[in-house]
Amino acid sequence: MIDYLKMLRIGDWIKFYPLFPLAGALLAGGGADRVLLVLIAYLFLISYAFVVNNFFDADIDRQHRLKVASGKNPLAAGRVEERRVILMMLLLISIPLLLSLRLSTAGAVFVLINLVVMTAYSTSRIRLKERYLWDAASHGLMFGALPFLAGFLLCGGEVSRGIILISILLFIVGCEALIAHQIVDYAEDLGSTTTTVTRVGQKNGLLMLGGLAALSVVFALAASRLYQPSLAVAAASALYLVAYPTYSVRGMFNDISHRSRVERGGGDRGDPEVPCKSISGKRELRDSGSRWGFR
Repeated sequence: MIDYLKMLRIGDWIKFYPLFPLAGALLAGGGADRVLLVLIAYLFLISYAFVVNNFFDADIDRQHRLKVASGKNPLAAGRVEERRVILMMLLLISIPLLLSLRLSTAGAVFVLINLVVMTAYSTSRIRLKERYLWDAASHGLMFGALPFLAGFLLCGGEVSRGIILISILLFIVGCEALIAHQIVDYAEDLGSTTTTVTRVGQKNGLLMLGGLAALSVVFALAASRLYQPSLAVAAASALYLVAYPTYSVRGMFNDISHRSRVERGGGDRGDPEVPCKSISGKRELRDSGSRWGFR
């Protein structure tokens, strides 16, 4: 039973992903009962996204000893049955669909679209996670814009210009999350899989991340002109939108700083230079609490 729960990888998403549908539900002014149902629906839907990812990654993960040892994919380690995992996915799908249909037809449509994108991201026939730019775009949709809009509509909200601006902002934040993840995992991914960052290179990936962060601030300012939050809230939001991507790839800046010191003679040349590639086993432990890009 424990291994089936591990398939959900709850620790990887519980602190971040539920916030977006919850924000939409609260912004729509939904009652406590509706907001709770939206939260429950998305807890199941996000769980499905991680289970289906593990399901289609099982064959790949079996080829990596450290990934098997980490226990993040019990299916790859042979500790759960494929048939039961399929049944688990069907259960995880059915609950949010039934709950959303009870709340709002329009909201249920967005939940269904969200489900389709989550599946297309991982399934072997489409595999958006390995397609140039589509990986980031689908990540921004399935964990940023779509959950927010679904939560908003499920609680009876009417879409306005401001809501569209916020959904675009959250789409950008979702894209940032994956690009940051790919930058950190660049050395591991290179030669073993295809991502946007392996296509453009790590330095260009950092430039892309910076551009997305700047764009997110622009949309945040546009939304703030409509909703007119307090100065403290606006400043905190802008600070977060800049600090979050910087913090996510902080290890890369440490590596660049180290190499610069060595090149200038300021470092100890007797010590081996530390490359950008991180040690997979330790990285899994470190990153689980510091970043939330989805693989």
